[in-house]
Amino acid sequence: MNPNSKVFTFDPVEHKYFLDGVEIPGVTTILKEAGLRPTYNGFTDATLRGLHTHQACEYLDLNDLDWRSVYPAWAGYVKAWERFKEETGFVPELIEYQTYHPDFRFGGTMDRRGMLPSLGERRVELDLKTGVEEDWHALQTAGYQLLGRDAWAKDRRGAVYLKEDGSYRLVWHDDPGDLRVVLSGLTICHYKRSHACRTY
Repeated sequence: MNPNSKVFTFDPVEHKYFLDGVEIPGVTTILKEAGLRPTYNGFTDATLRGLHTHQACEYLDLNDLDWRSVYPAWAGYVKAWERFKEETGFVPELIEYQTYHPDFRFGGTMDRRGMLPSLGERRVELDLKTGVEEDWHALQTAGYQLLGRDAWAKDRRGAVYLKEDGSYRLVWHDDPGDLRVVLSGLTICHYKRSHACRTY
């Protein structure tokens, strides 16, 4: 066995990542603990809507979606993703992909990575959203790009905002400074954890 190999695991119930049995922060946790995104209290309807839509879109991409299983009030969000793929030709290669960075010691679950014909051979990383656009979303996709190291360094990042009426809006995250902000946030997060600092 390679002594340098790492054992990466994910707890889907607690939504926590572990490296060699030690918890490591995820991308959204980093942003929260560094004060770069809001802290939401409790399990809201918006949270449930997002989880349900993500799961349905995953089944859709795997050609295994039973539309009868989709909550009627949120079906429009799933149809918006279906429409996005039809109109743009996006072909997902990685779906809800979990990975980690061995040196920076953090993990994450990237919604989608794949090919968008309008960009040629350049791959894109897309985050699916069912709410309004917020500044921290660009930092979130930057965190996912960092997880891919050199292999994902040239990917274009963006978010697809899915709407209740079946429409969508694609927003690109093209500021390279986002990556530096995430790395700064990661440093703060690790410092807080190693010094048992309070998370505000």
